[in-house]
Amino acid sequence: MTTNPKVSIIIPLYVIEDRFFRDLLSYDQLNYDNFEVIVVCDKKVNLPKLKNAPLKLLLTGRRQTGPAEKRDFAIKKASGSICAFIDDDAYPHPNWLSEAVNWFKNPDIVAIGGPGVTPPDDTFWQKISGYVLESYLCSGEIQYRFYSGILKELRFVLDWPAYNLIVRTDVLRKVGGYGSTFYGGEDTLLCLKISEYGKILYNSHAIVYHHRRDFPWSFLKQIKGVGVHRGYFFKKYPETSRSVLYILPITLTIMLLLGIILSIVYPFPWLPLFLLSFSFFISLGFWSIRRHNRPWLASLIGAFGIIATHMTYGVSFLKGLSTQNLRR
Repeated sequence: MTTNPKVSIIIPLYVIEDRFFRDLLSYDQLNYDNFEVIVVCDKKVNLPKLKNAPLKLLLTGRRQTGPAEKRDFAIKKASGSICAFIDDDAYPHPNWLSEAVNWFKNPDIVAIGGPGVTPPDDTFWQKISGYVLESYLCSGEIQYRFYSGILKELRFVLDWPAYNLIVRTDVLRKVGGYGSTFYGGEDTLLCLKISEYGKILYNSHAIVYHHRRDFPWSFLKQIKGVGVHRGYFFKKYPETSRSVLYILPITLTIMLLLGIILSIVYPFPWLPLFLLSFSFFISLGFWSIRRHNRPWLASLIGAFGIIATHMTYGVSFLKGLSTQNLRR
């Protein structure tokens, strides 16, 4: 008989595709002996059977719900004392739960977060998106969210993405779950609520593999959504979102646009200065990716991707900042 606490793995299914069903089989590889997998969807799908754990399909009965609503639906049905949240475009490392669950022996810890790294089988253009996110020049001090090799030691965090967030079930029910319809940023609100009951621990060994969006358009569309929600949360939830890190891309965006305008209106001396500054930033971006032994071509494309990411995020952040009432 197992002595491990039961874990309810909750997957909000939004995009139904073959990759999801293949990834679902990876849960049979988990080195943990007491868990269930709950897939939440708005419509019925045929799921494969797992050998080592029960697999449940929950139907919301609604036409279209977001990830937060699906997770809240599952929390009510979860039989585990711990809920492990993961996205439908992610799959776990075999040691995911075994690396995380032991930390719940500490009563002060209410949640564990781990990195979502780029899967080795992602396409070239998906990997470009991953390289951009892994770069310090793009993600700054939170790059350890996307790359397990950056931060080895344990640390406490205020906010963590729901693609790899493991939380005590009783605390989730006390705070009313996610309690929002946000599609993006919903985890920020949850972390704000559960932090009243204890600490959120980052563990670099509790890894999930998170498929990236194709660079550039699908990836930048995702960044746009992140920017809008972060801008809105910056004014709405200052406890976790009012950080200098989140407004730096705005400064870069303004400087870049100003440099372009000045170069057009006053070609000399602004055009040479702009080109020199732009080249310097591209060089830094290239080095920030290449230093992790990434391919040369991918590092160069990624360097331009870092600039595109900052500009997309910066403009979207301002849009979110000016939004009066964001519903999704």
